[in-house]
Amino acid sequence: MDSSVPSTPDSARIRNARLDALDVEPPYFLATSTTPLANQTFAEVDSEDTLHEIHDYLALKYALLERVIRARKLHHSRFFSLQLDYGHQNYLDNLSSRRFTVLRALERLERRAVEILYKKRKWFQWVRDCQDEEETVRENEKKKVKKEAALFKRYSKEVQARLRELKAKEDIKRQEAYLEGVYNTRLSTEEQEAEWDPIEDVIEDERGNYIDLIKHILLLAESVDDAGITDTPRGLNEIDQNATAAGTNPSKKAKRTKPKAIANGPDAAPLLPDKSSHDTRSQVRKRLSEGVRLEYSPGLHVTNTIDNPAETREKTAPVPDEEIDKLLEDMAEIKHLLFCRLLLSHATVLPAAISSNTVDEFLNNKEVTDADLRDLALKLDKPGLQEIRDACADLGRGDEEEDDDVYEEPEVKSDINKAEGRLQKLGLSDKTGKRAGMPDTWASSREKQIRSSQHKQRSIVDLSTGRIGIGSSGLTEEATENKPKPMLDFGEPDNEKKVMSKKMRVRVCGRYVYNYPSERAVSRGGWLQFCLIAKDSDLHEAIKLCRHWDEFFELNILSIFQYFPAAKWQVWKGERHRQQLLELGLIPYMQFQDAEVLSSNLKSGSSRGQGSRIHSVVEFRNWLCAHIRRDDPASRRFLQYLSMRTSRVVVLIRDAKTSRILSSPPACQLWLHREKAGLGRATKNDWSAQTEVGPEFFEKMEELRQWHFGFNDYYDVYIWDLKTGQPWINFFNTVYKTLAKAHRCREPPDMYNPAAHILKALTHDPVTFRTRDIKPGEEVTSIWDQVRRGPYRLMDPRLDPRECKTWDATDQSQLDPSTFYGEPDVLEDEVLFPEELSTETSEALYSGKNDIWDDFTRNGPDLERFLEELDTDKELDSDEDVDSKDDELTLEDESRENGSEESEGDVDNHPFEHGHETKDASENDDDRSVDSKGEDGDGSRSAPTEEPTIVDKLVDKLMEKIFSKKEKEKLALKPNWMPPKGQLEKVQAEIAAFMKRETSAAVKRIWHAADLSPQGPERHHEGQVIVHQMVKFQQYGSTRSKHLRTLRFMDIAPDKHLRMKPDARDAHAMAMLFFPSDFLYSEYGVPYRDSLLFNTKERALHPPARRSWVSDKYKPAAFWDEWTAYWQKAGDEANYPVEWDMVIRPIVAKLYKAGVINPTYESVHHVSGRAMAAPAAGGKLDFYTDLRCIRVNMVLPSHMKYPPSKETLFTSMRAFAQTHPNARFSALRIWSAPHFYPVINSLKERYLTGFTDALGRVWEWNSICKDMPYSELSMHRTLLAQLDPFRRQLGEDKVLRMRDLVVVMGTDEVDLREYTTATIFALQTEPWRLEVDLWRSFVNVDLAFLEWVDGLGKDWLD
Repeated sequence: MDSSVPSTPDSARIRNARLDALDVEPPYFLATSTTPLANQTFAEVDSEDTLHEIHDYLALKYALLERVIRARKLHHSRFFSLQLDYGHQNYLDNLSSRRFTVLRALERLERRAVEILYKKRKWFQWVRDCQDEEETVRENEKKKVKKEAALFKRYSKEVQARLRELKAKEDIKRQEAYLEGVYNTRLSTEEQEAEWDPIEDVIEDERGNYIDLIKHILLLAESVDDAGITDTPRGLNEIDQNATAAGTNPSKKAKRTKPKAIANGPDAAPLLPDKSSHDTRSQVRKRLSEGVRLEYSPGLHVTNTIDNPAETREKTAPVPDEEIDKLLEDMAEIKHLLFCRLLLSHATVLPAAISSNTVDEFLNNKEVTDADLRDLALKLDKPGLQEIRDACADLGRGDEEEDDDVYEEPEVKSDINKAEGRLQKLGLSDKTGKRAGMPDTWASSREKQIRSSQHKQRSIVDLSTGRIGIGSSGLTEEATENKPKPMLDFGEPDNEKKVMSKKMRVRVCGRYVYNYPSERAVSRGGWLQFCLIAKDSDLHEAIKLCRHWDEFFELNILSIFQYFPAAKWQVWKGERHRQQLLELGLIPYMQFQDAEVLSSNLKSGSSRGQGSRIHSVVEFRNWLCAHIRRDDPASRRFLQYLSMRTSRVVVLIRDAKTSRILSSPPACQLWLHREKAGLGRATKNDWSAQTEVGPEFFEKMEELRQWHFGFNDYYDVYIWDLKTGQPWINFFNTVYKTLAKAHRCREPPDMYNPAAHILKALTHDPVTFRTRDIKPGEEVTSIWDQVRRGPYRLMDPRLDPRECKTWDATDQSQLDPSTFYGEPDVLEDEVLFPEELSTETSEALYSGKNDIWDDFTRNGPDLERFLEELDTDKELDSDEDVDSKDDELTLEDESRENGSEESEGDVDNHPFEHGHETKDASENDDDRSVDSKGEDGDGSRSAPTEEPTIVDKLVDKLMEKIFSKKEKEKLALKPNWMPPKGQLEKVQAEIAAFMKRETSAAVKRIWHAADLSPQGPERHHEGQVIVHQMVKFQQYGSTRSKHLRTLRFMDIAPDKHLRMKPDARDAHAMAMLFFPSDFLYSEYGVPYRDSLLFNTKERALHPPARRSWVSDKYKPAAFWDEWTAYWQKAGDEANYPVEWDMVIRPIVAKLYKAGVINPTYESVHHVSGRAMAAPAAGGKLDFYTDLRCIRVNMVLPSHMKYPPSKETLFTSMRAFAQTHPNARFSALRIWSAPHFYPVINSLKERYLTGFTDALGRVWEWNSICKDMPYSELSMHRTLLAQLDPFRRQLGEDKVLRMRDLVVVMGTDEVDLREYTTATIFALQTEPWRLEVDLWRSFVNVDLAFLEWVDGLGKDWLD
């Protein structure tokens, strides 16, 4: 009889009758309840006995329904091949619906049972009671053995007598039982046929198959023999023996216990997973011992290197047998841990799993139902990669694990947020226009999911999945909220009898596991096991499971050095360009390298020929999308270096953790592919950008990329070529060399420094060349030792590989200074990253270029101070005001709060707008002209909009301050009333003056930050403090209002603007320092009595060490001899001498950091200027700029006038002294830095001042460089423009002008004081950019002193 024969009619009737009887006589609770079973929650049941009664009833009913359905399906599949019986199918559907209802009722009943156990606190003591019970049983057994021994001795005789009597009785009973058995066997043959139910055998066999599959997956059984995979479950022979011993029909039982082929189809039983998809021990051993064939990714592959030996070029290296044995043991342990973790998510079998000591004991437990085994087998058959990763992490977890330390960066309020908050307090918040096409923040949907999951509470344990509800990669907030509540939890009730979840270890099937997954990094041994267990996974899937950057980087290095014996984990193997970037921590995920092939420039026809002129131009740029570690000094240096190499590459940087775009190029540089085509000349048509870097490009890269991170602690970097149609290798070399310098690689072995901590623990097997871990106490050569030992071969991919050079470690001359870190780089880094010099650990977050102008544009003007009249615009009329300013003066507005996103000033006057202006006027206007005040390009007020601008709100605020009481009443009565035109214009003028003054203050801070003269910043600060002390001295003296005389002398209304009187006050205080007063004997001046500033003669003997003012046009020919000779001998492509580079690079870095120079998006070939080093004052090398090339085509405009010579000045002074015997003089020098004048360089002319440095970076001057031809004319013109408005008051005969020097002549001391004060006021007032340098000026001296100073040869008056 076949085991698949359907059940007999008698057995079917018995089952149906039992099922109907259950429906007739349900438990009392179900019989009296008015709620249908489908909606029953059992909330009214509080008795455990009632719950057990209902549970037994429903469990029996579910088992009967299961068997009736299976019997019906089995019977129908054998006797009715066509499914045409609608009534039969309807009956089956009805039974299936009832079974589903009973199953769900059982789940709700178990949940209710758990809730009752919670309330009575029986569950929490259950595990401990089991353990105590085991100990009690052991002690009782010992006592019982002793008592039995005593009883045996005492009653041995009675027992022997009783046994003889019992034996006689048993013989009689045995004979009667034998006869009765023979009689009953003959009578019950037909009854046995009716009672036999094959469905029970089917269920029993399925249970055996599930157990066999679980054991096969857990490597508890070897199911593969020499003939292949067998189909016979392990326990069949035992079943046959048990059946024979029980006295049943051997032939019938044997037929029933044969393995059943589970049919496929809609009515078939659940399909058993394929065991062949899980390797056995022998299959894993064969795969590891023989190796697997590798597949290579596209790209340049170089073999016979330390990370790609020639012996492992085709296949992975074999693994020795002893190591395979250890791997198999760990694999079996991890699979057991995975099984135990799956058990934690099944509340119904968890008690049985906790009480079991082994997996076999759990599988043989009758309390574990077939459905539970089926669910466990299906989940174990295809576990998730995250679950496998958690099990691999469990392998290295100790008995007592500390809480996982997850780094959470403190939330630092950004400058933009601070400014916005400050403006909101005043009701002045207003967003300015953004750069077109580039948002401030952008985040992919995946990053948003990661960020939302990281904000969850990490201590909540979700046993329904066996994982922490948050903090695990891949769990979204929505998925966490929709997951069912765990039926069981491990915790303790608090005072309010609420169960609080906690982390703990649980003993499941004899193994201890934590009830939450580890947030720590998986060890390299754990990843090796993950590679073996998840044999169909690849490296990309493993990357997504990494918790943080360190774990990923180790996984990346291990993959590069062929640590994993799997082909899919070697996808980056040998691809040289990618591998070089990976080893230094730059992780590319998308790239385009065919710009040279796809770019084209086709032209045909001629303006003079028969055919029309036609053009078609297509331009591509090479580009690279990559990730780099966040909060890392090397990453910050790399990004900073890239942002300074705009002559070669363009870079956009996005912070994945905050979604902020930290650095973005001008809009005209965002394109990657553009075209133009049509008739006529190509220069007359506009470009059409086909691909641009922006949100659409970001989304496209997210869709096309093959792998993603499971964390967001990284920077997203987009790099592309500046020039079009360039070879990929040139672009790659620029990125790679910059990256090598960022890691401070001084020699080729240093390229492996980022992976040193990993390579020191790995070694190459000398026989198989396999990469493996170094065992504890083992004395072998590590890979790191091989790296440092050398020798090395340096290969240029553009040359024949046979032409590789062998590098000698002792010969540093062969190293390329543009690639390897040298002394010039050290000096430059000390300027760019001074925080790295301190021993304290500081943040290494990249925040873009943070010069003074960037701070000002982000913060904006201090509107709160302006509106409250707490700045220096207000007269210091009270003691309280004076005291509040004590020891507070530094550079104006030096310590300002961080604030708004962009400056509220007039951007048309922004002197340091970053980025180079191209020659296309339309592009320049779009990129540079951003009117943050809501004004049109001509400065006129634009049409009113729905949202008032910041200027409108300031106007409203100031109008409220200047209204009279009567005007305010009119305003209240007439909402549409407008103030007189004059008042409105006055308010607007005040705002414009304030904006201009704030901008000038920022510009002056930039200039002083770039003052590289010895003691220059210190002396300037000292002079500012002394002037401020003089101001306070005058507030309490008889000269308190004398500064108003200056305004009367200049014929200027004191209320022209708020700064007018303070300007006059400061000019008067500065001049009075050198005229007779009691200042130096007062409490304000005593500390400065011995200052060199007041010892004019001694100060003249110690001039500041400064380079000459002479521009390139007027430098002597001998100045260029050494410079020209070197380049003629070495060639234009040669490197700078190191001693020159060590002078140039730090100074360029200081000027760049201050904001005086900026990198420009201009190719090296389009710039003729070069940075150079030459002797300055005292013979010390200083930084110069060779700009002689621009004077060839330079045509001076008509308004440019040559300044008078020094001899002309002295001739005028001598003539004045002869006419006025008591004549006194003041030589006022305008402050300037050694390398530039305090004059803004025009945006349209900055490209003329472009120059290159030793690394090929192109810079442009934002201020007038002193080396620029005719720069002295620019300074002279600026000086004339500043004094021309006061020409009538100052006159032509008493104020002489020469370049940056102003000579004031007075008939006597009183006359000189008046004119000196007026001149200082004229120089330093609106637009507030020029300053008088007191340390280089001589005030209130006679002509003889000036002639003596000039005779010293110190260039004081030159």
